[in-house]
Amino acid sequence: MPNRLYIRTLFGVLPFIVIGATWLILTEAGLVDQVFLPSIPKVVSALYRVFAHEGYFHDLLISIYRVMAAFVVSAVLAIPLGLLTGYSKRMAELVEPFVGFVRYLPVPAFIPLCILWFGLGNSGKIAIIFLGTFFQLILMIADIAREVPRPLFEAAYTLGATRKRLFFRVLWPATMPGIVNAGRIAIGWAWTYLVVAEIAGATSGLGYRIMEAQRYIQAPKIFAGIVIIGILGVITDLLFRSMHRLLFPWLES
Repeated sequence: MPNRLYIRTLFGVLPFIVIGATWLILTEAGLVDQVFLPSIPKVVSALYRVFAHEGYFHDLLISIYRVMAAFVVSAVLAIPLGLLTGYSKRMAELVEPFVGFVRYLPVPAFIPLCILWFGLGNSGKIAIIFLGTFFQLILMIADIAREVPRPLFEAAYTLGATRKRLFFRVLWPATMPGIVNAGRIAIGWAWTYLVVAEIAGATSGLGYRIMEAQRYIQAPKIFAGIVIIGILGVITDLLFRSMHRLLFPWLES
């Protein structure tokens, strides 16, 4: 087991080592202008400066709030709707055509509408991230619900279960592992839509800071913001993985 964990860790960090080494060679050998690709030491220095002197921690908390609020609202609404869509053919006929249409619409196109409807505060940013995750999550959970073996429902019917009991005692427990995995994917989308949400009309947040650095051609700060979002994304991914292992240990090999 320790050897297996060592191998998994090695394979996990190998891409970072390769990319970091390539990045270091390109910048330190002068093969790339550091105006466009700053060296790793400059990015590390920028990370220190933005937290120590430029109040990035406040922007960090705001961005975390926006992502988590959008994700929670999306999950609360999408999980029951997705389960019903996957369980009921009538519900699928009602929901899937509209969801299938909306999920292909580019989220940035909704930015002017979200500003018009919700203003320049947090609500507009949360709405944009919500639009980027909600409709995709419905379809993912509907597919998970369809994969529940029908004999489970038939056996419960035979034992006298009502439709309400089928939903809460059969469908819900059977889909929980898949729902957690779907949530892990959806929160990744939420982080990718953060910068989109904070492009227009924002005065705070990591996305705003990245765009501000781009305006003044401060590449180290741009990379610093990207690295911070990446780290936050990895942390949330690990939290979901840990939750999955904790709740469903029998599924872990």
